[in-house]
Amino acid sequence: MTDLSFASATELTDLIRRRKLSPEELMRHTLDRIRTADATLNSVVALDPERALAESAALTSRISRGEDPGPLAGLPILIKDLEDAEGFPTSRGTSAYHNSPPATGDSLHVARLRAAGALVIGKTNLPPLGAAVHTANDAHGITRNPWNPERTPGGSSGGAAAAVAAGLVALATAGDGGGSTRIPAALCGVVGLKPSRGRIPQGPSRMPCWPQHACLSGMARTVSDTALHLDVAAGHHPADPYSLPAPATSYLDGLGTPLPALRVAVLHTLGVAAPRTEMLRALERTADILRAQGHDVRDDDAALPGAADFPAPFQLRQKVLAHNRLLGVLDDFTTRRADFEPWFADLLDGGRNIAPAEFAAYWAHRSLLDRWTAELFDRFDLLLMPTVPTTAWLAEGPDVTTAVRERTLPISYTSVFNDTGHPAISVPAGLGPDGLPCAVQLVARHHREDLLLGAAQVVETAEGTLHPPAFATLA
Repeated sequence: MTDLSFASATELTDLIRRRKLSPEELMRHTLDRIRTADATLNSVVALDPERALAESAALTSRISRGEDPGPLAGLPILIKDLEDAEGFPTSRGTSAYHNSPPATGDSLHVARLRAAGALVIGKTNLPPLGAAVHTANDAHGITRNPWNPERTPGGSSGGAAAAVAAGLVALATAGDGGGSTRIPAALCGVVGLKPSRGRIPQGPSRMPCWPQHACLSGMARTVSDTALHLDVAAGHHPADPYSLPAPATSYLDGLGTPLPALRVAVLHTLGVAAPRTEMLRALERTADILRAQGHDVRDDDAALPGAADFPAPFQLRQKVLAHNRLLGVLDDFTTRRADFEPWFADLLDGGRNIAPAEFAAYWAHRSLLDRWTAELFDRFDLLLMPTVPTTAWLAEGPDVTTAVRERTLPISYTSVFNDTGHPAISVPAGLGPDGLPCAVQLVARHHREDLLLGAAQVVETAEGTLHPPAFATLA
């Protein structure tokens, strides 16, 4: 018997294609699962069961007539509520847009998933405009971690990570502007890939994201499902002039190809972090896994540019991104500031007060990061490090003052690769003494998601997949 709650997307779509499972049967199971499990998590903020059942019934009929259901063959998916999905409001994680009308069209990303046979059933929670590393807002409340409801699933794709980890769906969409896919994946014990800049086209949008730091992504429990999502979502679209051409070969098919011998750098702190003991143990265990596969794995003490001034470069980065977020909502924020969460309104106000010298310093630092990573990838094929310095923090959010003092800022290992555009993936790496997931991050050269996914699968094969006990036994 297949456990439909924790079967992978590749398993479920295979069952549907072979007519061992109908889209309608899977949809009824999924809706029941959400009703049962999400009362604890609060990961799903919009759901349309009637439409979901109607679409799954229609697809079941099409398959019975011999039609090709597509690579995502009747798979129920959830969409991060920062992207448009036709028929659902886009709250953007803030009370200011809580009462928005349903979207009249899909984002480019969502449209590709639908065209591949996926059935969009609802939206997942996030912090306002993705501006936090925990998931909470005044519109929908706090989302909780399935491993411990007192803890956060992270942010900003916390709703997606919690839903996937708890077995509500096998695949959800996410996005990553500083770690917003990888951090929730790490805290919830699932796989989170931030692809190369431009790998998945963005839009349509009112204006481009000029810092070019954010990437669309998927959230999945397995590396193979992550590759499947990327196969469907990747490829140039003329509406996004920065998007990359489609890869020549399938990422999913490539997982069956043995990796070449790789040079892997193990980076413990980047000069800015003090990871907890359990994270270092997970890191060393992963390094040993890769060594056992014949890869040349070496410790390296490379520190980020500006590490001596920690946390100043991180603070400047957050100020510039606040300015970028302000531009995206400027008209609404100017006319109805009180509709936004008070803390988020203060953050946006802070984005008004950035001086030309600060912009210059920010872009100069970005250039240093580009040169720093170029030098590393002259010497290594992959970088290995923790994804986050600690296991999950409180559901209400981390104590930032303490995190700065103790050098446990959640974005310590992740944001740099948003700024440089390199592909990076978080892979589960066991549990800490507190029973919460640990994770490691792998980073590859630009456009080498194939190597990244292959190495991640090696780690996954050795470590196995994780299921939160309270949800693994839930009917």
